[in-house]
Amino acid sequence: MMKPKTKNNLITCPFIKLKKEETNQFIDLIKKHFGSKPIIEYRYKFIKESDFILIPLSIIYFKEIEHFLTCNKAIDFEFTYREPSKNPKFKFRTIEDVLKEGNHKWPSNLIPKSYDMIGSIAIVEFPNLTDLPNKREDIFKKEVAKAIVVVNKSIQIVYEKASQVKGEYRLRDLQLLYGIDDPETIHKENYAVFKLNVKKAYFTPRLVNERNRIANSFIKKDELIVDMFAGVGPFSIQIAKKHDVLIYAFDINFDAFNYLKENVSLNQVEGKVLPYNIDITKLMESDSQLGNSIKGKVDRVIMNLPEKSLDFLEIACFLLKKSGGIIHNYQFCTKPHPNELAIEKLTHSLTEYSYKVKEIIHVDTVKSYSPISDLISLDVEVVSN
Repeated sequence: MMKPKTKNNLITCPFIKLKKEETNQFIDLIKKHFGSKPIIEYRYKFIKESDFILIPLSIIYFKEIEHFLTCNKAIDFEFTYREPSKNPKFKFRTIEDVLKEGNHKWPSNLIPKSYDMIGSIAIVEFPNLTDLPNKREDIFKKEVAKAIVVVNKSIQIVYEKASQVKGEYRLRDLQLLYGIDDPETIHKENYAVFKLNVKKAYFTPRLVNERNRIANSFIKKDELIVDMFAGVGPFSIQIAKKHDVLIYAFDINFDAFNYLKENVSLNQVEGKVLPYNIDITKLMESDSQLGNSIKGKVDRVIMNLPEKSLDFLEIACFLLKKSGGIIHNYQFCTKPHPNELAIEKLTHSLTEYSYKVKEIIHVDTVKSYSPISDLISLDVEVVSN
């Protein structure tokens, strides 16, 4: 195997030199044998020399490439080392790809594999970094944040999750890693837009498919719907944009409520989504005019508070029609059989309020929540006993 040469302390890149007409054959051969391995270094330009093309190769996989091509003998080639030129059209696909370009070589197991993108803001969570010295930990986090911005051109600000979701408003502490500390953004999802402050109102982009599923489910005209924990309105507004319904959207967080009102206007669903900043338990008080006005009249209830949704099941039953209605319930349930557990818990809890499950319409794992539990979505039709 040839050894890489250096120029001004820069290690040059291995290239394979081929006849122009054999370029596509080489690329197809590499894809067929190596699959998704990044054999070709597309971040560098291909070089044209007379009737030949020089293709930059991964130095990491070079031994494998050399062995394969030497044994294969399907094409004529030679290897050479050149100082590469960056490809201006190349787009980094992952954080790890960007970090490879830096001065530090970080352990791949410490690099976050996913992060939340909310509008122009990214929120990233790191694994345990105790193996890194403190100063290097700070450098590592900032380099990851910069890499997120490089990979995602729409991202301008990066925060670190500095705590778990906590408190009545389900908020978390966020530590700025990149950009200006401005937590307000506008997030586009499906066919709607949502203005919010990520420090003041709970929102997760990871329920995008779930919200789209509910909004596109069979909902009758003129249904009366209650969104018990509406937040900034992602469920309510997406349903209202698809269906001719009336939705009462509640949230106890005043900041979330203000964004909810603004988002109703932004999405032009005034009169279809009615925002309220109240504790939904107050609806059951005898002097609650709002509670008395919708008691026993609701067709559908959305209960997106997975930590303790069943604690509010009595209110859902108080609001639903005695002839029956739909509950969209979310729970965190332990493995290995979280779906069955979600059904069992909801079915048992309903009996306390003289309701029963008529039909299980849908049950599925939305996402893994922790090593021991999953987030479960459960749509059921219920009727009173």
